Amino acid sequence: MYAIYKQKKYDAELRLGKDVTLYSYVKEEGFENYVAPWGTVSDDFFSKVVDIHELDYLYRIDYEIQYKGHFYIFKNGDFTKRAIAEEAFYILSDDVSNPKFFKNLGFTQSDKFYFDKKISRCDIEAIKIIEKPLGIFKDQGSKVKILEGKAIDDFLASVKD
Repeated sequence: MYAIYKQKKYDAELRLGKDVTLYSYVKEEGFENYVAPWGTVSDDFFSKVVDIHELDYLYRIDYEIQYKGHFYIFKNGDFTKRAIAEEAFYILSDDVSNPKFFKNLGFTQSDKFYFDKKISRCDIEAIKIIEKPLGIFKDQGSKVKILEGKAIDDFLASVKD
């Protein structure tokens, strides 16, 4: 989840629908050293709790991957350098109404509700990036961007862990 606070983007966590914890590797005004749940104090990771109404925007990013003409849920959740290097892209479908279709595409039924498949970069036809507003911003509607061709490679090259 991400938050825009004072026109700057942060990793964020929404708590109880009202408070949002912002995270940063740079100590900024109002940020304190992050304290892990087990009590360890970080010297290089910081956090700040703000009221959701102080934010400019709050959202999460979901991804879908187009494979063989259809978009599927990106099971990994986020793109990581490791998954990219290993070409370990897992796609998922929760449509179990036509098992023969998915089996013909090489999917396996992971349980009674899902089919999944590991694909490589060359199998990816497009990446759909879905920005979903959260909390008090949810009525603003999702923003969708579709990457194809070289734009996919540029996006994957830009991923930082």
